[in-house]
Amino acid sequence: MLKVSFVILLTVMASTFAMDNMHHVDLGLVLGSPVSVRLFFLLLTSFLVGCLLATLMNLYLGAKSEKQGEVAQKTEEEDFFSE
Repeated sequence: MLKVSFVILLTVMASTFAMDNMHHVDLGLVLGSPVSVRLFFLLLTSFLVGCLLATLMNLYLGAKSEKQGEVAQKTEEEDFFSE
């Protein structure tokens, strides 16, 4: 019951936020003339791009640290057997 209440509350808050930010804003890009978009979609797109970049960075750093761990482990084994 608590989870259902939380989901309903979150949905109401998101809907209120969306309705409150539906006015048009001008988005000036580097090239071309300004484009009129709804503020909600601009915020949503920015949030989703940020989530995507954070996920990709997390995957990259995880793979990098895993690879460095393998290199460090091989180096320790080589040092042990070379003495």
